[in-house]
Amino acid sequence: MVTVILTAFCLSGSMRADDVAEDIARIHIEAIGGQERVARLESFRGAGQSQVGDFVMEFQMWAARPRSIRIEVNMQNKTLVQGWDGQGDPWIQNGQDGPAGVMPGALGEQFKIGSSFDTPLFRSTERGYTLEYAGEDEVDGRPAVKILATRDLTNQSTLYLSADTYFILRQDRTRREDDGSALRVQTFYNDFRPVLGVIMPHRISVQEGDRMVSDVVLNWMEPNPPIDESDLRMPGAPVPPPPAEPAAEPEPEPSPPPTDFDIGSLREVEAPEPVSELSE
Repeated sequence: MVTVILTAFCLSGSMRADDVAEDIARIHIEAIGGQERVARLESFRGAGQSQVGDFVMEFQMWAARPRSIRIEVNMQNKTLVQGWDGQGDPWIQNGQDGPAGVMPGALGEQFKIGSSFDTPLFRSTERGYTLEYAGEDEVDGRPAVKILATRDLTNQSTLYLSADTYFILRQDRTRREDDGSALRVQTFYNDFRPVLGVIMPHRISVQEGDRMVSDVVLNWMEPNPPIDESDLRMPGAPVPPPPAEPAAEPEPEPSPPPTDFDIGSLREVEAPEPVSELSE
């Protein structure tokens, strides 16, 4: 019913497409737990399995707002570590004690986009997103409403929200290949469960074109764990200097102590002599 009403407003011209999108975003945030609970969940730690082709790998991950992440993948007694502290370039390390290096350009840019802790629907305006209502569709036979989210004209995606729960079911992006062709990347979200009162997907599948490239299942998620910033920074990278503290304002010079004058200390002034009258 809500979907029908919002669509009717949009089509009749009584409401702009971005106004409809903002309303849907508000409904979504309330549906997954509300602004306060979403804001309170600042980080999480999770573990599960990731299937890529015929390979199934165990993994652990740490993620923090706004876009810091560390992923450790174990396969055949080998560990691959990927991470980003939200500054500079994402990195990759072969083995926890092995050499680390910067991710290649295209892979690194995709890793940055995928590292965002929040969806574009949370505090979209202050985070630089423009939202636009894009109509209705279906995801796996379920009715859905679509929101187009754009930031800086280079980060654009289409979000598909369930028409009954308003959970995000799918997110579509377009990736440019080295030969200039466009490849559609679809991310599907399932198995929604609460984490610190916030409904989050515990199964995430990524499809590129017609090929399913990964299927991630999170067995558990720990809210707001302690995270050391050094674990997010590339091993061997210099530690960034702490932010400069504002210069302290100089203390004002002390005022001279007030002087108490006593009437007796004032100099006595003699009365002026009387002026004689001029003679005629």
